[in-house]
Amino acid sequence: MASSAVAPLPSHRNALASLQSAAVFAKTRSDGRLRSDRFILFHHGAASRWLVGRSPKPPIAKFWFQGKESGRGEVVRILPLRSQFEFPDGVQRLARKIVAAIAAALFCFGAGISAASVDGRLSSLETYSCEDVAGYYAGLEGLDGAALMRRLSAVVSAHRSLTYKEVWDALKILDAADPSDPEHSSDVIEIYSLRAVSKTLAGKSEGWNREHLWPRSYGLIDKPSLTDLHNLRPADVNINSSRGNKYYGECVSESNVCLRPANREAAPDTEADSKKWAPPFQVRGDVARSLMYMAVSYGMYQPGEGPHLKLSDSPNIKNREMGLLSTLLKWNEFDPPSKAEKLRNERVCRLYQHNRNPFIDHPEYANLIWKQTQSRSLLTYKSSMAWINEFHYDNKGKDENEFVEIMADPSIDATKLMLLLYNGSTGKVYKSLMLGDSKAFAVTDHASRFSIYTAFVPLQNGPRDGMALVSLADDNQPKVIQFLSYEGTLTPTDGPARGIESVDVNLQETEASGPHDSLGLIETASGEPKWAQFKGTATPGKPNVGQRL
Repeated sequence: MASSAVAPLPSHRNALASLQSAAVFAKTRSDGRLRSDRFILFHHGAASRWLVGRSPKPPIAKFWFQGKESGRGEVVRILPLRSQFEFPDGVQRLARKIVAAIAAALFCFGAGISAASVDGRLSSLETYSCEDVAGYYAGLEGLDGAALMRRLSAVVSAHRSLTYKEVWDALKILDAADPSDPEHSSDVIEIYSLRAVSKTLAGKSEGWNREHLWPRSYGLIDKPSLTDLHNLRPADVNINSSRGNKYYGECVSESNVCLRPANREAAPDTEADSKKWAPPFQVRGDVARSLMYMAVSYGMYQPGEGPHLKLSDSPNIKNREMGLLSTLLKWNEFDPPSKAEKLRNERVCRLYQHNRNPFIDHPEYANLIWKQTQSRSLLTYKSSMAWINEFHYDNKGKDENEFVEIMADPSIDATKLMLLLYNGSTGKVYKSLMLGDSKAFAVTDHASRFSIYTAFVPLQNGPRDGMALVSLADDNQPKVIQFLSYEGTLTPTDGPARGIESVDVNLQETEASGPHDSLGLIETASGEPKWAQFKGTATPGKPNVGQRL
């Protein structure tokens, strides 16, 4: 690897010139994870200043100035002293002590170094990362959807990774019962019981352990994601075991299998059923924002290979999809960040990881990223002129009677509506049908109020297959007005729905289904539409059983 010459020190820091050798760096396109096993002095060219931080191992890290990379796609590789110069261990230890001392000196000179510490631990990276929140999110104004998620991922994904022991120590500070004096507070607050429990009971069967809000089984495959403090909270051992890897959501009101509280030792306003878990009202927003952070920091835009986590309303361990997204969005709005949550975010950044949870600083980012997709996908027949109303895609033996039914206002020009069928495995369109094509769709009328278009067409059996209803404007530019899927969500790589996340109907057919089964829309008692499963009562070309139009 070729190394470049080190930029000269600013004139008022010439006294540090003897440490230039510790700052040799080169540019590379590789990515890696931060480690904390050695200090190093490095020069940030764009910032025109020297910074003291913990070097990565493998020695790769992204460094930011005013919330932006020092160069487009640039990654700076820091060469550890030993790998470059083969210093003896004693000299190397001395060099580390010198660099640590220089860090303190630079702090006194106003060099932009934070020397805040907890339990004697040095926490040093650029102060703007933790103190200048506006600078941290610079350049994100006006973005939404995938563009905002991509940029946020670049901002938060590069951070210091902790060891498991460091996590135990950090939680004793971050979740201390007395946040004003966390080092001397003898207790921590458990996330699901909200009880104060002694720090000394950490890891004991009668005490508390480290709860992964985003469960490990949903895609946490390496140390950065496993030890990320934004996703970890103290939890009672017994309650943590009860939660297991349930996704977050609320019990259906008419359910008779809902437990309230979720565990006899949990807070009284918790609830759970066989699949879902709801924490206390006081921390529901906290939990939602933690999961949103994980979906951004370790999501589809994470540099290099990673878990590529995802939020959806169709949680799926295999696909690393956690949820329920719609419930988390609601919790984010109803339980805004408290002073305690903001303080915790600040301390995670300043003292440990040197990155922030953007959804605590900007809760509105959640709707900008995820509700944009929902607004384009969750169109109901009460607010739309056309919608997908019923379909059948799988049954026992040879597939029979597979169809898609679309309802539309009679005033709509059918030649301007198109149905696209998407393959979840490839993300590509496998068939497209124009509603105005009489060979593809049979048309019936319902009391002159709606036209019903039915296409008997083979459908993929899942998982994550979908269908998009697309409108062609006067200029023939396609606009997705509804995008549904079954057996999981997908984000297509081509066609009009490219980059849009589908909305799963949360129901599925199987090889045990009958040829006259289907999935279709009905109305709830409150008049809201929802998807239902019809056993032997499919009605292609007619309104669904129980559907009031």
